[in-house]
Amino acid sequence: MSTKIAHFALLGGSLLASACLTPETTTTSDTDASSGATDPTAAPTSSATATDSGGETDGTSGGGMEATTGAIDPNGDDEILFQKALALYNAADYAGADPLFQQLYTTYPMSARRDNSGYLHGRCLYALVDYAGAGTAFQTVITDYPKSVWVDESQYFWGRALFRLLTYPTALTHFDASLTADPAGTYADNAYYYGGRTKFELADYPGAETVLASFETKYPGSSYADNAAYYLGRARFAKGDAAGAKIALMHVFDFADSIYINDATYYLGRSEYSLGALPAALMWFKDVVSKFPGGVFEDNALYYEVRIYVDQVDCPAAVTVLTDLQKRFPGGTYTVKAQDYALAGGC
Repeated sequence: MSTKIAHFALLGGSLLASACLTPETTTTSDTDASSGATDPTAAPTSSATATDSGGETDGTSGGGMEATTGAIDPNGDDEILFQKALALYNAADYAGADPLFQQLYTTYPMSARRDNSGYLHGRCLYALVDYAGAGTAFQTVITDYPKSVWVDESQYFWGRALFRLLTYPTALTHFDASLTADPAGTYADNAYYYGGRTKFELADYPGAETVLASFETKYPGSSYADNAAYYLGRARFAKGDAAGAKIALMHVFDFADSIYINDATYYLGRSEYSLGALPAALMWFKDVVSKFPGGVFEDNALYYEVRIYVDQVDCPAAVTVLTDLQKRFPGGTYTVKAQDYALAGGC
């Protein structure tokens, strides 16, 4: 265990970011233009907005570690300033901490904490949703301190900032650079996952599958395992492998508190529908509606219930669900789609 990681553990941070705290926003733009049970398995346009969660717990790292550019004087003005800034940072007062980190970087060019301060300046800006500014801060640290122990984390959060800005190709290079800088770094599992996740957002589904399918082997016990399983399922579904998607999506249920269980349930329905297994698909879509009321896929699931009943030539059931959909989502995209599908199917 590196000194950086050892101290991070003492700070009480989690070495592996939790995937089960704050859900990632999922768009309901799940466009499907098919007209029968053998739908073309087209995934939704996956990135009308970035589906990254700014609230994922990436932990608090930095501060209190060994000097990287010289000796630390515990009574030095720079060290006192650093500890003051760090206390604010650890208390999540990023607006208060950031000017102090910047002050240290500017005022004490020979400080042993300068690279650490530059990195935490970037982390503050990231937390404050200034992703462009965060990228500039991380770039400065990497340029000024190419051998710093904070390079891998700076590369990772630079990538995360670019991911939030939808700049996926460039983000991918920084996730790779983070792993190159330290293959066993604090955020190595995160960086590897986001490499696969970014490929998914770029519609490189085979590339995403390759990365995400190997995730748990490379990082056993990572709290990003459920994320990886879900997006592995999504990648397989998008490339037309509904049977393989089912295997990955079912694995999500092995993580009882995963934020992706709702989404996995919906895509299990989509996978079964694509395979022509209408009763199984109907079961999953009903679960979406009953178990996750108000969820992002509720209208989608009701729409597919209508489709299934129409496909089964059960017009009374189709009309019942359609009426419910119309009441819950009057004028909604999926309400209109369901109306059109029922009408085209003779219901």
